[in-house]
Amino acid sequence: MKQLKQNHFFLGVAIGFFTPLPVYGLLYLLNFLLQKTGLWHGLHQEQNIYLLSIIGNILLLRVYFLNFKLEQTAKGILIITIVYILLFFYLFF
Repeated sequence: MKQLKQNHFFLGVAIGFFTPLPVYGLLYLLNFLLQKTGLWHGLHQEQNIYLLSIIGNILLLRVYFLNFKLEQTAKGILIITIVYILLFFYLFF
């Protein structure tokens, strides 16, 4: 846990790159389970799950900027988040 509180740009890039993966897995599993139980019809397009998985980065960005005051790490997360958003719009629109 101590390694995650260092103020390094490349640490932020690594955190920003890998955070959407477990968030995507959680959202996909939740969508799948709710569809199978019939409680919900699901997100009709899988690209919605891709876009929602970026929320993990946005929450981490807030934590690193406001709570920890680690600007370099937060800048790395911000750059990767912007790249993910631009890649999403390039691929799906």
